Amino acid sequence: MAPRILLIEDEPQHILLVKIRLEIRGYEVEAAQTGTAGLDAAARLKPDLVLLDLVLPDMDPGDLIRNLRAMPASRRTPIIAFTGLDAFELHRGRLGAEIAEFVPKPYETSELLAKIAALIGEPARGEGRGAAGGL
Repeated sequence: MAPRILLIEDEPQHILLVKIRLEIRGYEVEAAQTGTAGLDAAARLKPDLVLLDLVLPDMDPGDLIRNLRAMPASRRTPIIAFTGLDAFELHRGRLGAEIAEFVPKPYETSELLAKIAALIGEPARGEGRGAAGGL
C-alpha cells in the first residue's frame, strides 16, 4: 500500500501541483481546503503524513494541530508545515515542537520530496501513477 498523505491547503493551484507531483512518485494524496475538512479527512484516512498550510481560512494552525494530536490515529503522525517566508520564524517558534519539518514558500519540489521520504519513506516501485522519471 502506498504511503498516505493528507494535504491541508486552501490554494487550489498549490493543491493540484503538490497532489500531481506526489502521486507521480507513488504517494496516495487526499486534499482538504479547510482545517475542519482536514480533521474529518484525518479521522477517515489515518494518514502517514500531514502536509499543512499554516494559513487557513477557518482555523488557527495551533488549534488544528491540537485537534489532530487528540485523535489516536494521528497522535504521532509527522507534520510538514508550509508557510510564507514572512511568517516562518513566528510559526517555527510557536509550533516548532509539533512540526517535524517546515518548508517556507516558495520551495523546491526536490526539497519537499526529500523531507517526505526522510519521514515516511518512498513508495515501493510501481506504485506511482506516472513514469518513474523526474517531476
